[in-house]
Amino acid sequence: MDKIYIEEGISWEEKKKAIEASLIMGFFSTSAKFPVVSRTGGMKIPDSLKELEDICQLKNDKWPDDYISATKSAKPIMEFDWRKKKGLESLFYKGVFLEDTNFDQLPDKLNFKISIPKDCDLSILTAACNFAFRFGMETTAYEGPIIADESWDGNLIVFEPDHDCSMELIEDGERFIVRICGKGEELEKFSSYICENFPLLPEGRTWIDQLQEMTESFSMRNLDGQLSYLKAYEKELEGNITAYVSPRIDRMLDKVSPQFSKVKFINHKGLKKIYEKTYDILWEVDVFKDILEKRVYATLKPGDRVEIYGALSEDKDTRMSLVEEIKEKLEKLQATLSEIQLICAYKQGFSWIEEVILPQLEGKQVNKIEIAFKPFLPEGETEWLDEDGATPSYHNIGGDDPNKWYDVPIRYLQELYPIDDIIAMKLNIHRDMIEFIPYEGTEDITYEVRAFGDGNEILNARYKASYSERPYLDDYPQKGKAHPSTGFIKVLINGNEIVNEQIKTDVENIWDIYQSDILPECREFIEEKISGDIREDMQPFFSQLRLDIVVSEPDYALPCREDMISSLDDLHEDIYFVGLDYFKNYGIQKSNVMLDAPGLILPVIKKGQGKPSFKVTLYDEMEKVPCIKDNKRVIRAKYTRDEVEMYIQKICYKDGDIITYLKTNIQDDKLIESYLNLLENQLLETSNLISGTKVLKIINDNGCYSAEIKELKEQEKDLNILDIDLMEYDLIGYDQYIQIIEQLRRVPGIGVYPVATSYQGRDIYAIEILPKEEGYVSRTKRITKLPSQIINCRHHANEVSSTNAAFILLKKILTEEKYKNLPDRLNLVIVPMENVDGSEIHYQLQKDNPYWKFHVARFNSIGKEFYYEHFKEDTIHTEAIGFKKLWARYLPDVVVDNHGVPSHEWSQQFSGYTSPSYKGFWLPRSLLYGYFWIVTDEVYKSNYLVNKKIEDVVADAIGENEEMTKWNKEWMSRFEKYAHSWMPKLFPANYYKNMINYWIPFEFDPEHRYPSIRFPWITTVAYTSEVADETAQGQYLNLCARAHVIHDEAIIQMLMNNSKCLFERKLEISEDKISISCIRHRPVVV
Repeated sequence: MDKIYIEEGISWEEKKKAIEASLIMGFFSTSAKFPVVSRTGGMKIPDSLKELEDICQLKNDKWPDDYISATKSAKPIMEFDWRKKKGLESLFYKGVFLEDTNFDQLPDKLNFKISIPKDCDLSILTAACNFAFRFGMETTAYEGPIIADESWDGNLIVFEPDHDCSMELIEDGERFIVRICGKGEELEKFSSYICENFPLLPEGRTWIDQLQEMTESFSMRNLDGQLSYLKAYEKELEGNITAYVSPRIDRMLDKVSPQFSKVKFINHKGLKKIYEKTYDILWEVDVFKDILEKRVYATLKPGDRVEIYGALSEDKDTRMSLVEEIKEKLEKLQATLSEIQLICAYKQGFSWIEEVILPQLEGKQVNKIEIAFKPFLPEGETEWLDEDGATPSYHNIGGDDPNKWYDVPIRYLQELYPIDDIIAMKLNIHRDMIEFIPYEGTEDITYEVRAFGDGNEILNARYKASYSERPYLDDYPQKGKAHPSTGFIKVLINGNEIVNEQIKTDVENIWDIYQSDILPECREFIEEKISGDIREDMQPFFSQLRLDIVVSEPDYALPCREDMISSLDDLHEDIYFVGLDYFKNYGIQKSNVMLDAPGLILPVIKKGQGKPSFKVTLYDEMEKVPCIKDNKRVIRAKYTRDEVEMYIQKICYKDGDIITYLKTNIQDDKLIESYLNLLENQLLETSNLISGTKVLKIINDNGCYSAEIKELKEQEKDLNILDIDLMEYDLIGYDQYIQIIEQLRRVPGIGVYPVATSYQGRDIYAIEILPKEEGYVSRTKRITKLPSQIINCRHHANEVSSTNAAFILLKKILTEEKYKNLPDRLNLVIVPMENVDGSEIHYQLQKDNPYWKFHVARFNSIGKEFYYEHFKEDTIHTEAIGFKKLWARYLPDVVVDNHGVPSHEWSQQFSGYTSPSYKGFWLPRSLLYGYFWIVTDEVYKSNYLVNKKIEDVVADAIGENEEMTKWNKEWMSRFEKYAHSWMPKLFPANYYKNMINYWIPFEFDPEHRYPSIRFPWITTVAYTSEVADETAQGQYLNLCARAHVIHDEAIIQMLMNNSKCLFERKLEISEDKISISCIRHRPVVV
């Protein structure tokens, strides 16, 4: 809008109208450059404010007849600024001066009036108009007039002449007064600067963020605070000084070490070795050979006829080498080997069919193969229990049935996967000619294979698989039993059985040690350390339980899809998840609390040859909390976060410079002085994050302390995204991610900034598609006018492709014509990698085993599913804070959470073959599928329509891609044949347009982890996409990433081009009353 023209000599009535008009014009503005008045031209002050009704016309759109506004059922929620005391930094946000009465998290009431002297000059009038305009930009409704009359006793914004130019917050009984004073050009510049820039800071931050961080500094919760404590008390310390500080010290060490030359810095979360143990394990091959040596070879006579049957959990080369060794030995003993079958103990049915049955069928005309498997049920049971497996249960706790079987009835069918692909390839037949049926006979067998050619049976063979039985958790046998595969040896001499016994596989022996020794010893360490009741808030109890294992086992890729056979991949999963279950159940037993962040259980497993090696190392954190130690003393935080008050009380302006005054209740002068000294000398992380103020002063009851602030150089925007290697075909670890992020900072059109720091001190970044407007841009107005979307990626770090997808999507948005106007139609922010600690763990592990699932990286670095922490006021799982900040900042209509699932079978043979908390995820069901977390309350029922539209646009977009549709159909056919058709509840598949989607209903729940259930009047859609990318590499990784991109684009384009915001508008202006509102109702209409 045009500036308002003001001139000398205008009347008191005209001054009031100028301010009222500024407020009205601000209300209708999304962006502005200040000042908003001019002395050289512009819009004339209206003779009557009612004239503005014609300029600012508002019309209410017709709403669909069946539309139900979720906004009308909004409820109060948590305060995102957790500080108890707030100051000028909150002036333009929801709070004391700007109230939110309808709970949509946007201000809709001005809880103040403006006061100016009747005889004020044009400079004061300019300042008042600037502030009025800015306040208009920050609310969705207000009642006027805004000028205070003599009876007004509420909050005030007061403008007064003064030699000194400043803005100050004053508490006056139960009301608050902001006093803005000054004169002449200096006041005009100051008010313009404040209204165009305050309280914004670089890196997407505000002064609220800054003061929250300073509050945490004085409670010693971040590196800046820890360094400040060190400086404050260094002279009092004697002898060897050790500072146990944040993991972020690594990036600051070169800068701060010269300042603290006598201090040794240690990451307090670093590794402190508690113990290290190695275990001696017999190789199963040597056990097999020893049995032959002692019980077979020793009894043989020349001419004896020998049959040997066995199973070992070894790859084919190892087993065939043993077969040759046996043949040579028998030949020397002059015995005849009439039959030898040595198959793999892991997935025995698969190995038996591939290695024993298929050679008998090669070269024959095969028209049909029928494979019968015995349902895996306890003796006497016939009923197949089909539990719900659409979503993870996460917590496998409790249980009071020691005879419960973790295995599912189709266990032996699962072990065959994907044998029909292998048969089809070997025999050159279609896999549909291979049929699986349950075995209904009475013989004690596991499998029966019948092959037919031209209607005649040409083969009938049977096999009994070998397994052992053991408790799922040795220390908690009441939880039930699992049945891992085991080896065996069976020997007949001249038709007489002389040996028939099981042989524990290498992984069984490792598992025995894990259950009987390692987990209980770790528990004993915890109990000794805690020496009392265990509480959830004591976690983590250790830093890392590392298990280094080298073992000879099958681990190889199959020639179909991304399938592989790997007992080692399975073992990795079992060690991690069963370990987590162990500590969860321990917490329930010990103190009736669930311990879900005990520490990092880290299996490091490599394929080897020969005798297994097994080393276990337990590490604790160097110190539980940051502290400073000398020979006699330990310095810890003097204040808790809740005890610290820190807010802006006053801002002064002199000779073009800003001086900011912070008020605190901290009375430790040394600590304040130390903080400011380090700040001024660029030795704090926050030294590079404050801008727009020349001097920062902190006031307490004892005095005033100051630091000069070095003005930051603005980030140059000199790089084209097309010149950045976005690693579209390569797995991206944390270091590679940071390299890309640093380059993206230089790309025009986007804002790239950190939003949180992980438990281990790594940065989590958000990328915002910047609006095109110049000057100050109102978040309130953009959220009101446009839908908002957050795309969150890599929450589970082993679900790797979404980071690649984020960068590919960003490139498309910045380079393709169809997204040229995206900032005018949508608020969009992308988080390329949320779980940065997990990503680092995953990247290191995949170097040795690039295709394993590595769910050890699914959660954070101490085993926590931090999705549950997203909306907690305080948490040690600080990676969760980023999403909460972004949600509060953008109030997203749509949250897309890009996830993944295994690209191959997820089996855990020590857990019943499927992961107990993730049984339904045993097999990939589609290249891409999705979850809609939908609220069911009638008052939010219009939300469903937006979710349904997204289901359609995503399915249609994927359907247009032949390659992805082919993959979807391929996986769906596998899932149907091996899983869904047998147990449709455990392995559900809601087919829709060649895709699978799951609709997960919940009633409104103010504590729910999904924002669509927790805040359904704001977040309409929480859509979780799943691609089969654990762990994808190369071309397949790119395919998975492109699948994410296609659905991301489909949703973005729907919001850009096919959604409509509905408003409740009001515009009534008279000389003595103003009532304006423009409330956006959610959901959008699509």
